[in-house]
Amino acid sequence: LCDVDRNVFPEVAKAVEAAQGSAPSLEGDLRRVLDDKTIDALVVATPDHWHALATVWACQAGKHVYVEKPASHNVWE
Repeated sequence: LCDVDRNVFPEVAKAVEAAQGSAPSLEGDLRRVLDDKTIDALVVATPDHWHALATVWACQAGKHVYVEKPASHNVWE
């Protein structure tokens, strides 16, 4: 799990652990997640203004990406 707000980790990590049977790794910096060669895919569920950048970074890092709409703010993105 990656979120800049570490206050969300305890509750969300507990729910993920209950669902999958093991505790998730926790990271506050997306760049470290993208550098991790053991991570194959990313689900981008950020505020709208971060969708495009997180998706582009993930693609550049060779990750599979699922991104929620909107994927960008304009045609250029």
